[in-house]
Amino acid sequence: MDFDECVETIKSRILSNGGLIFAEIDHSKNAKDVGLSLDSDKVIIFGNPRAGTILMQINRKISYDLPLRIAIWKENNEVYIEYKMPSEIAKEYGIVHEIVKKMDEFVSNILKGLTRE
Repeated sequence: MDFDECVETIKSRILSNGGLIFAEIDHSKNAKDVGLSLDSDKVIIFGNPRAGTILMQINRKISYDLPLRIAIWKENNEVYIEYKMPSEIAKEYGIVHEIVKKMDEFVSNILKGLTRE
């Protein structure tokens, strides 16, 4: 799968699984705008306000890491994806709640077949 197809697949899956896309950061375009070169590189910022708010009600510090993010970039003709599972983020803030498992399932559904496990 090429870079653009990967980005579009992720965005489509976020929306079809009930998530919202809050922003799409195009690092390669931003680099070009300041006269620098960077292969294709985007970050999709997404989530579900209902789930995120529950976590922030438990520990407001988690707002630093929410909404969730998936980074997609191309390097040496390969497409890479980087992300943190919601359970990893929740653990950093000492949060235990059943919504975290649902959030992990949401992210897993988005990435199914796109990453090497």
